[in-house]
Amino acid sequence: RFYLRCLYTIFAVLSAFGVICNSILLFTTIRSKSLRAPCNFLIGSCALFDIAHQFLPEMGVAAGSFAVLSIGIDRFLSIAIPSQYRKMTVSRYLSVQYLAIVLFCAYNAFLMVYFYQDHDVICNMPSVFHDSAVSWWAYSSAVVNVIAFAVYVLTWRLIRAQSDKIEVRQMSRIFRTIVLVTIFDMSGWAITQTLVATQNFIDLPDHQRLCYVCFASIFVNLGVAVKFLVYYFTRFSLVMANRKRLS
Repeated sequence: RFYLRCLYTIFAVLSAFGVICNSILLFTTIRSKSLRAPCNFLIGSCALFDIAHQFLPEMGVAAGSFAVLSIGIDRFLSIAIPSQYRKMTVSRYLSVQYLAIVLFCAYNAFLMVYFYQDHDVICNMPSVFHDSAVSWWAYSSAVVNVIAFAVYVLTWRLIRAQSDKIEVRQMSRIFRTIVLVTIFDMSGWAITQTLVATQNFIDLPDHQRLCYVCFASIFVNLGVAVKFLVYYFTRFSLVMANRKRLS
């Protein structure tokens, strides 16, 4: 009970902090007229999905992890084909991005319904993914995370190759922030998804399994909570650097 209370306390603090910080990030994206680029919309949407994760964990994680991939693809296109990227119709472009997110969430919902078993519970708490759905969910999540990692690596190599261009130098500073946020996000999601997926293969008493699941949830909430701080301090350092240069 002592360990469970400690885990619940950490979980509750991180969850509350994540909701507050991502709400601020979402509100800033909506109110700021300078944040109207497709990447800003995707970042704001990722904040919304992180908030939803606290209330609909599986859907929030699915949408949030795919949103990280969408942000990476957006940055890759802006560097690889800048002329065509600027000519894109924002509404159509974002519609394609959001459609991909919705389809991935629908896939997760299908796994929940198709493999549903009403007797699969953990300490009277219903388990969302049953039977083979656990494996399919883990595999699909891993694929999304691996593809996202590959896209970010390719984008960073492209930035390094074109570092002599002024626009690319400016983009590299923004991209560093996104990569840093993504590291926390992807790491949190990957660790939580891996631990949750493997708990069905471990023989544990119900009370220990509940502790295990609570412990696994801490990592994704930590990644979600840290995101705002990374954005804030990176933005603060850029503003101070600009002021110093101008003075």
